[in-house]
Amino acid sequence: MSQNNSTLTFYCDNKRHLICVPYSVENLHRMAEILGIKRCWFHNAPGHPHYDIPKKRVAEIQAKCIVVSPRKILELTKQQVADTDRK
Repeated sequence: MSQNNSTLTFYCDNKRHLICVPYSVENLHRMAEILGIKRCWFHNAPGHPHYDIPKKRVAEIQAKCIVVSPRKILELTKQQVADTDRK
């Protein structure tokens, strides 16, 4: 199940990085609220803010996401940022 909300799709990788599309910090926080992830797991990394999945909840959260490679996570974030910049 990857569509947990009518407008957000969740993606994660095997390194426990978690993002959503459409990608924005506001949507990342919304996703975390939906998944019950605390804000302390948020990383405001330059160019690719994301949440980390708590180790104890990896299987649970991955079941609610599309699991992709770490490279795909970066591609998705870069594409979403580029699309936003064009608007």
